[in-house]
Amino acid sequence: MTQLWEERQKRRHQRIELEVEVLIVTNGAMLPGRTQDISESGMAAIIPVELHEGAEVELQIKLLSGTQTVRAIVRHHNVYRHGFEFTQPLVGIFRNDAVTGDLYLEQGNRELEK
Repeated sequence: MTQLWEERQKRRHQRIELEVEVLIVTNGAMLPGRTQDISESGMAAIIPVELHEGAEVELQIKLLSGTQTVRAIVRHHNVYRHGFEFTQPLVGIFRNDAVTGDLYLEQGNRELEK
């Protein structure tokens, strides 16, 4: 791992790479997008328009176990890549491996490893 990656991982919650469909609902518009990574407290996604920092949106994240709908705030964007902070942490879909400490996203009977 690079030093830059390790510095970026110094967050409240560990992130895992995850590419799934997401629907962003804002001001009556429904914008399709694709996640890049996710944690209990937020996620990054690519969407076809630029949203304003501070905007509150609804995210419909399409996981294998079903769609998770959460409220989030746009914290930053770089052209079409956006960082969202969930207004309430996601609970019950993440777990840590007791031996390695790696974070897993529960996907029904399947799991995605970091």
